[in-house]
Amino acid sequence: MTDRSQDRYEVWTRRPVVYLPITLGANLVGYLWGSREGSAAGFFARAASGINHVKSSIYWHGKLDETYRLGLKPVEAISHWAGKPQDPQFGGIAADAELGAARTIQDLALQLNPDAPLGEGPWVQDGEYPSGAPADRSAGWGPLESVPTSTYPESADSPVRYLPIAWNGEVLGYLWAAAADNAAGYVQRAATGKVGMLAGGLWRSRLIDAFEAGLPASDVLQRLRVLPEYSPELFGAIDTATLEQQVGSLVDLQRLAEND
Repeated sequence: MTDRSQDRYEVWTRRPVVYLPITLGANLVGYLWGSREGSAAGFFARAASGINHVKSSIYWHGKLDETYRLGLKPVEAISHWAGKPQDPQFGGIAADAELGAARTIQDLALQLNPDAPLGEGPWVQDGEYPSGAPADRSAGWGPLESVPTSTYPESADSPVRYLPIAWNGEVLGYLWAAAADNAAGYVQRAATGKVGMLAGGLWRSRLIDAFEAGLPASDVLQRLRVLPEYSPELFGAIDTATLEQQVGSLVDLQRLAEND
């Protein structure tokens, strides 16, 4: 299985970013963004644009993959596409577009979709933990201490409802919520290895946001399935046509993820 996280810009960062608007005529399609420091760049789709979010994400992340192979830094990468001819489906960046700035990618995402928070993302970003400690402990750093995260309990005694997180016909993992307990989580499909683990970074982050917003677990699947896709070729997506399914217990779902 290919590790799709390699040979491309990182798509999470805690550092400030700059961005350029992508438009199709007068319609704002989304933002192409890059970090001034570090190696992160990405695309955020505007939900109200009326353009297919998955297809536009694939298109613009594909453009970023091209500039990555050219050896361009993130800010150079997004500026590279300014003034290029518009794509008739997914738009382009005007030649006179001005760079905007955002403190975080979460702030930038909320500018486009105020009702759809991006989430904090994986624990390690920019090669660092949230505290700023480097993930590489070889320079004499001591052992890390676990810090509890505010999210739903990840164990349940009742049956669980679930939705598959998939990409290109492959299930990466399962997003689940208990039918009776206030519990929810993400179960990685074992066969996907690091790819399924990477996908879990986005979905666990969105679960944390939902929990901190006070959303009961009974509503969390419905909430998360309508959020805009974020780099679905990396993190997967929930097919809008997929119906919720139910199994008798979380153990049953874990067995499905292990053996399927």
